Amino acid sequence: MTDIKEKKDQLATYRYHGPIEKNQSRFAIIDDETALWAARMCVGEGGKKCPEKKAAAMLWSLMNRYMLHPARRHWPTFLFLMRRFSQPINPRWQKGGDLARKYAGTKYCTPARLRRRARISSLTWEQIPDHIVETVKAFQQGTIPPPSELNDLERPRISNWASHKNLDKKYPWGMSFEKSKQPDWFFEDARLIAGRVVVDFWG
Repeated sequence: MTDIKEKKDQLATYRYHGPIEKNQSRFAIIDDETALWAARMCVGEGGKKCPEKKAAAMLWSLMNRYMLHPARRHWPTFLFLMRRFSQPINPRWQKGGDLARKYAGTKYCTPARLRRRARISSLTWEQIPDHIVETVKAFQQGTIPPPSELNDLERPRISNWASHKNLDKKYPWGMSFEKSKQPDWFFEDARLIAGRVVVDFWG
């Protein structure tokens, strides 16, 4: 479970709470730059009609990943992790990036995909749907909890999502928030460290 305090107009501090001594100083604050990239990520990953629950699930997946994943030492900030994790906003997949060069001419780097990544990465707040802006702002203020459906999972601390085939069989402890032919599947992709993410505030 995650502690959520209903307190608005302040930025939340997400921090680690648990027994791992070396992780006690791990925290994240969603400043305005990070919030804008988070909104761009939600559009890039879920489209302009991305439901609130799916957007919240993506944001909490990345926060759990940043705080609790075994590989967390490789991500110095939450923004760094987010831009490396999400392909639509990943600079390495942009035109001129090393992965874009590596996969040039393949289905992963068609001209249309490169244009879409560039467009997503340059969106302004005014170009992002209101419901996504509201969800990200709520996450920034620490007032939106993980989707309640996660509480019923065997491993509710989701840390990844993808739409590859058979993920529901490989990670049966996960779930989806949409009904489609090949929906995004949210799951814990590695044994996360003991503990949880809690939310505090500063004025």
